[in-house]
Amino acid sequence: MSFGYQILGFGAGSSAAQWLEATGGVESTYTDTGVDYKAHVYLSDSTFICSALGADASAGDKVDYYVIGGGGGSCGHVAAGGGGGGAAISSGLTTTMTVATHPITVGGGAASAYGTSVQGIDSVVFVGAPFAATGTGGGRAGSAHTAPTNGAPGGCGGGGTSGGSAGTGSQGQNGSGGGTGYGGGGGGMVTAGGAPSSRNANGGDGEINAFDNNSYYYGGGGGGGGGSSGSGSNAGGTGGAGGGGGGAYQSSGGPSAASASSARNQGTAGTPGAGGLGGSGGANTGGGAGSGAHPSSHGGASGSGYAVVRYKVG
Repeated sequence: MSFGYQILGFGAGSSAAQWLEATGGVESTYTDTGVDYKAHVYLSDSTFICSALGADASAGDKVDYYVIGGGGGSCGHVAAGGGGGGAAISSGLTTTMTVATHPITVGGGAASAYGTSVQGIDSVVFVGAPFAATGTGGGRAGSAHTAPTNGAPGGCGGGGTSGGSAGTGSQGQNGSGGGTGYGGGGGGMVTAGGAPSSRNANGGDGEINAFDNNSYYYGGGGGGGGGSSGSGSNAGGTGGAGGGGGGAYQSSGGPSAASASSARNQGTAGTPGAGGLGGSGGANTGGGAGSGAHPSSHGGASGSGYAVVRYKVG
């Protein structure tokens, strides 16, 4: 969309070239603590087209960005760990732009899997050639009876099972290990996957970003799968704040849910019962997938990534 300078208070006599000019994505303008911003939100691959730089000495050629990769996948077979959240990278209003068409890649999430799960796909914002900002895809989960059993590195680490160790987060937090018949939680941007001592390891929580004028959480980990017997003490883990899917759970008592925190799109809860499907991460949150339940189950799909570029216009 376009906007008029009169709407934002730029009356006659003001320089129309004071601020950066650009198009692309879903555009909006808003005011935050007395500063006017224009934001460009990307939910799929597109471009950020910078047509002119502003003359303002402090911020006329500067942008903020926030970019998060797709969440990590999970699986099942015998209760797996939860997928790790995608990792985010951001800047203050310090990144210098160039006049050019800059490609934006929004990473996809991982598909539902039975055996080996897969890592989420990176998101990349070329905010100023030759600089590129990358949000790394979330680490995949491990399963007890399908190698590899450990969670894997990624933006945030995937949860493991069968005593497997956590995946190591390169930008976000670690996933947790699990035990025979139940899985650890995937790591989130802010907290690691929950401890599996009670056999209901939750996904780690993500972080809040408001560059698009919405205080949503991003990058929550998926919940680990519940054990093969018992009730509440073996429940599937809850998805982390930021779109994490909930882990499924075989026995009575049902699965744990996705987190109820504010997210662009909520993850879903796991499906109860033997072979229950893990919950999926929320679209465009970088949320990790929840684990399937013991036995013979599939993990959920993970959430795709997200990107926003904003700059000062008043």
